[in-house]
This record gives sequence, structure tokens and C-alpha cells, in this order.
Amino acid sequence: MAFDVSVITPACHAGGTITRAVASVLSQERVSAEVVLCADDDLDYWALLPAELREGGRVVLCRTPAPRSGPSAARNIALALARAQVIAALDADDAYAPDRLARLLPAVDKVGVATGPTREIDARSGTVRVARPRRDGSELPLADICELRMPFSPVFQRSLCPSGWPEIEFAEDVILNVDLACAAGSYAFVEGADYHYHLSHGSRSQARDALERARSGYLQILALVKGRDWPEPVRALVARIFGEDLANVERALAAGGAETSWREAVREGAARDRPGR
Repeated sequence: MAFDVSVITPACHAGGTITRAVASVLSQERVSAEVVLCADDDLDYWALLPAELREGGRVVLCRTPAPRSGPSAARNIALALARAQVIAALDADDAYAPDRLARLLPAVDKVGVATGPTREIDARSGTVRVARPRRDGSELPLADICELRMPFSPVFQRSLCPSGWPEIEFAEDVILNVDLACAAGSYAFVEGADYHYHLSHGSRSQARDALERARSGYLQILALVKGRDWPEPVRALVARIFGEDLANVERALAAGGAETSWREAVREGAARDRPGR
């Protein structure tokens, strides 16, 4: 069966949200898409999906070798099974707007990689925060990928990054996006192609040990940057941003804030340190 897009979805303790995520892919307008769902836990996701989502051979289920192998490992296992040449990312607690893929595919055909606005939805507070480039236009700059501290979920030609996601503990999506932008030469942004990022208060960035894992992940990234095949200005940009984030995390930990959220330590810290604040 031929598909326009393979959507890569890692899942760990996502029984309450997986139906929403998969349904948002299979109901995409004017696009034939499959979901390659990689379980990183012991849940039977096939049994959790409604019968109508299991029909038609559009959902492929796989597993990591051991639970909690991590989202990068799960994504890369799924990537190896993907049947399309265009790859999209979707976390198991998030969802696509109905026409997201149809809006993005022309830009992917032209540039190689594209994304749209990220709508961060906090069900507890009812707040919605939207991430898009700081300057209007049809391109997502590398500085915005790194500095906005919001995820941008890519849709890309798999030939741009055949090895997939770097296997690091934190912010692997940011490093993938930098890899893709460098390989493509630019990163297309399409207004209206929304990604619904549902804040999960049990997620990695919200968990009680998030700061310790962020610290470990940032150290991995700073080591990785040195050997990445990026232009020197890109390497310097990524090193600066993650160096700032590491400093904010270490400051929170030193102040006894082991249970401070990653959001407070990094996003608010970055805003506080910005010139003019």
C-alpha cells in the first residue's frame, strides 16, 4: 500500500490519549497517511484503539526492545518500518489539525522540511500558547528553533536525515530540526498547519525529575555539537542556547528546586536573561 506520509509516534503510558492522536492522522484531509506506532511500555495499544482505526492497514505497531528505552529509540525503530518517503512526527499525547499534512506537503516537496504553528494547550489552566516565527514569513529560522523553547514537529523527506533522531535524553526534537534545516538549507513554515501540543503533567518535561534529566540531556547535546556536521555559526548558536539552558537548570537545582518544572527553569529563566528585561 502506498502512502503520502508515514507518521512516527512513540508511545509510553499513553493509553488515555492514543486514540486522539491516531484519529487525528487517519482523518487528515486530502492525504493518505499511515501511523507507525512504537510502544515503549507494556500497554497493548492495538487493543486500546477503536475498531475503525485498526481497519485498512494504516496503523503499524512495533515495540522497543525494553520498556522506557526512550522516545528517540522508539522513533527510530518506527522509522525503519515506515513505508512512505515523507516522514512526520507526532507524539502520542498530541494531535494534528485536520488539514495539517495537506498544507505542509507542497512545502516539503519544494524545500524538503516544513512545519506549522505549535499550539500548546494546557487543559488544567485553559491557556493556549502559540509558537511561530518571530518575524512573519514562510521560513522558520534556526534561531527560533532553538530560542523559543517550544517544540516544532517536522514533516520531512526521509532522505534528508535517514538516521533519524539523535539518541539523547532531552531536546532530541530540537537537534533533529537543526539537522534537517542544515541538510535542506532552509526550513519552511506554513501558517494554518497547526500541531496541537497537549501539555501532559506527567510528561518528561513536566515530571518531578525533569530538571535532573534535562541537565544530563543538555550535557549530551553540548558534547554532540562539537562533532556535528553543521556550519560553524550553527554550532555556535546551538552551543550558546543550550549552554544558557544548562546554566538555568543548574541554578534551579542549586537553589534546591529539584521539583521546579523544566518550564519554569528554562523558559522563564531564558526570558529573564534576555537583554532588555
